[in-house]
Amino acid sequence: MSNRPKRIRIVSELGKPQTLADGEEQFISYGRGARLVILGLGPEPAAIVPLLPSEDVSYIECPEFEAQMPPGWARALPRSWVRIGINDLDPETVRVSRILQYRPAQRLFPSFWGPILARIQWLRLSQRAPEARNDAEVWIPAKPDGLLVPELKSALEACGRRVRLLPPDALPRTLPKFLARSRPALFLSINFAGLDPLGETFHLLRAAGSEVAVWCVDNPFHLLSGVKAGWWRKAALLVTDDSFLPLLREHGAQRLLHMPLAAWPEHFGAGSNGPDQDVSGRLVFVGRSQFPKKQGFFAGLDLPDMAWREALHMLDIGERPDFLWWRQRLGVRELWPASTVRRAGLGADECSRELRSRCLRTAARDAPLTVFGDMVWREAAPEATDLRPEVDYYGPLRHIYAQAAACLNVTSLLLPTGLNQRHFDVWAAGGLLITDATPGLSLFPEELCRETRFRWPEEIESIFRRLTTDKSLCADLSREWRKLILAEHTYRHRMERLLNWLELEKASS
Repeated sequence: MSNRPKRIRIVSELGKPQTLADGEEQFISYGRGARLVILGLGPEPAAIVPLLPSEDVSYIECPEFEAQMPPGWARALPRSWVRIGINDLDPETVRVSRILQYRPAQRLFPSFWGPILARIQWLRLSQRAPEARNDAEVWIPAKPDGLLVPELKSALEACGRRVRLLPPDALPRTLPKFLARSRPALFLSINFAGLDPLGETFHLLRAAGSEVAVWCVDNPFHLLSGVKAGWWRKAALLVTDDSFLPLLREHGAQRLLHMPLAAWPEHFGAGSNGPDQDVSGRLVFVGRSQFPKKQGFFAGLDLPDMAWREALHMLDIGERPDFLWWRQRLGVRELWPASTVRRAGLGADECSRELRSRCLRTAARDAPLTVFGDMVWREAAPEATDLRPEVDYYGPLRHIYAQAAACLNVTSLLLPTGLNQRHFDVWAAGGLLITDATPGLSLFPEELCRETRFRWPEEIESIFRRLTTDKSLCADLSREWRKLILAEHTYRHRMERLLNWLELEKASS
């Protein structure tokens, strides 16, 4: 029977009990020098003392870790060892020191160790990195054809910035190589792409003096459910739906900006001059029946029958059982780091699917409806007589918007006061949009919204008939909406606002 002492268990930063690994193999060493800096002492600091020939020893330890150690842990430290902090890690200290790092430390308390490890990495890297930051350069971790990438690249270049796209999946590993050659003024992530869960990428960018902004195009708490440390609270968070601002502040976010989606007139402003899509005189709906990988995201979750019946009744009377309603109904208070947020999201997403199905069934009964999407719509809306395959967003979609008699939109209930691309793209393309009464429409003038907004699916047909028979009204709406979108709601407007906001923050800090 082994006499090995029982391993110590502590509670990590995210409140999870963890058993501490010990032994020489749990430490990694890098750098050369006469001095020794220890990052994390582990559960048995006395055991590593014989391994250290140097008498010039400094160490850093996380107070939360230290507070959970047993009596006698601190007494095991040699009196000659000097405790230091992050500000003591200057270029000379890092240059002349060997670093000994307790491997599990960063995973246990990433908010404490992330900035420290990034500072050391940057100081080592900066010995061969450019001295000056390139204030005209913006890095976006994304593929060239990724979500919003062409729009943002075009808009930023119009603002005088040089945009560099980086492969997002490998970025936590390859970022030091890029930073050794140049430093961007801004690192702009879409939905946390290119940023690892523990924040290593974020902390290294900040140590290098680069600003990090994350545009949460989707529900931000869904996105945060994959983040495993609190570094996101210090990033510049941009949200398309301003109803999330108070909740994000409650959860510790420090820098928030409401930035709705927008139009890309260089692409969607091309009008109907394109291949004939044969949708003239028809009401058109374009969209998927569900977001990618939905089943895995909501795996193992279900909804109470009573709550679901209440939500269906709300839809019956024209009310919106959105994410915030489901959060309250299910009693989900903590939205991060707990994963219970996904349960509220499941309720909102299922209600969105139900609302879209109701709208399509009603529209197909009363108007000539064409649906571009996946085949699931055949089951969800069996009355839809004209179901066609999905279309490329950057391909014929703009021509479909321009050539259709009108386009139907149903906004996701995952975004209580949000808007989607159709609210901007259809008007920019010279089309007509009939949309549900999402509170997000308050971004636009009421006199324009009331002509094309419906609260119940049964109103879709009357709006469609009025728009298609009153040519004067149709032309006026199309012209005024397009004028508004191009004057105030393009991606260039959004990027100008972001850059100005960051400059104001920098000036006031």
